[in-house]
Amino acid sequence: MKRAFRIRPFLWGCGGCVGILALGALTFRYERGAAASVPLYIFLTLIVAWRGGFRASIPVAICATLGLDFLFTEPRFNLRVASPQDVFSLASFAGVSLLVSHLSNRIRNHSERLKEAEQQQRALYEISRSTLLIDWNSSGGEQFCALIQEKLRLYGVGIWDDRERSFSYSGDASDSFDSLQASFRAMKDFNLPSKDQRIRLLRFGVRTVGTIYFHGELELLMADTVATLLATHLERIRALKAEVTAASQMVSEQLRTAVLDGLAHAVKTPLTTILVSSSGLKELGNLSPLQIELAEVIENQASYLATLTDKLLRTSKLESRELFVQKHKTSLRDIFESAVEELRIEFDISRIVPCFPESRIECDMDQDLVRMALVQLLENALKYSLGGSKVLMSVRVFLEEIEIAIHNEGSYIPAEERELVFERYFRSPSVEHGAPGTGIGLSVARRAVEAHNGRIWIESDPEKGTTFHVSIPLEGVRR
Repeated sequence: MKRAFRIRPFLWGCGGCVGILALGALTFRYERGAAASVPLYIFLTLIVAWRGGFRASIPVAICATLGLDFLFTEPRFNLRVASPQDVFSLASFAGVSLLVSHLSNRIRNHSERLKEAEQQQRALYEISRSTLLIDWNSSGGEQFCALIQEKLRLYGVGIWDDRERSFSYSGDASDSFDSLQASFRAMKDFNLPSKDQRIRLLRFGVRTVGTIYFHGELELLMADTVATLLATHLERIRALKAEVTAASQMVSEQLRTAVLDGLAHAVKTPLTTILVSSSGLKELGNLSPLQIELAEVIENQASYLATLTDKLLRTSKLESRELFVQKHKTSLRDIFESAVEELRIEFDISRIVPCFPESRIECDMDQDLVRMALVQLLENALKYSLGGSKVLMSVRVFLEEIEIAIHNEGSYIPAEERELVFERYFRSPSVEHGAPGTGIGLSVARRAVEAHNGRIWIESDPEKGTTFHVSIPLEGVRR
């Protein structure tokens, strides 16, 4: 296409010169041939300038001037000019021809630029509209490449999406991968006009999300506009995927919660019956030692299931969006002792070493919520510590808050998991095949602490162990 465009002015120039010679041959025989030839020569030069460009009209204007000199000025059939007046006339004709050609060429170029701008605006509109219809579940990069190549009539388009670490292309852009990555690493746009190649960074706000490669005739401004449009749509698709994933996870969690809560309610009554029956068996007497042992096993395991059921039901209450905190003045030591007593059945509570200030600590808080949080944190510390090691619990009172720290030895939580462990049902891959658990305990603790406008965080070291910190303001509770 570009080669044909370069040959076109040459053909128009040659054709114009032939036309000048033909007009001269037709008019030089007539008495008023010179008067008729001048407007015809100018008209032909104007046509060549309009269709072939200013460069094509230059040889035509020169040929017309020489033709007037050779055919119509004295001495005829000779390029020598005898009269100064004829020299001036020929020079004026040449100047007028070139000026008219130049003006015609400018008007033509302006018209073509307007037409090209209109076509590009239409193509940009089509690209913008079509991107909204792209199936974001499939490979969006290849669809973008094919769409841009088609609408802008390019030879090829390549896209590097750094977020997805993916390369897509259409047309002859299969070898643009290295160029795209080099541009991205350099954080710089590139233009290769001699090869009709351009590379643009895909920027969304202050972030660079990828690069795009164009092969074909394309204005600089158009390349920048398409790159901006593409970056916006890539981020839109990425945000849409994240939103759908989050919504799917929320629905999945709600369904899982509903199932667990339903099971907890359904199991509670049979468990109560089992507990009462096992206790009644021991009271009947006349049981062998083996029968008594079996009855105690039934009672202990039923008690464990009842405790787990209560945890699930309390979790359901905490997951309610409208959680009302009922504050009462209470002793933190009493809450701690109640939490430890709840752990007596499953764990050796003598391993728990408390450290309270000498003065009695009383503050306004929801006793049930704080006790629930302490139970979960102490249970977690006992479960994942070295066998027989101590679990330390310390309480410090500051001017505006109370800080509780629970430390154990032998467990380590990597930095990338210290927020994830508070997500409901999350269990670290390093412990999910070790100590049993449901993955809901720490989420319950965080919900209870945050209900008091407090915060909970983790410090962990492979050698020193893990410490859970809880900070609760002395005033101010979420209502």
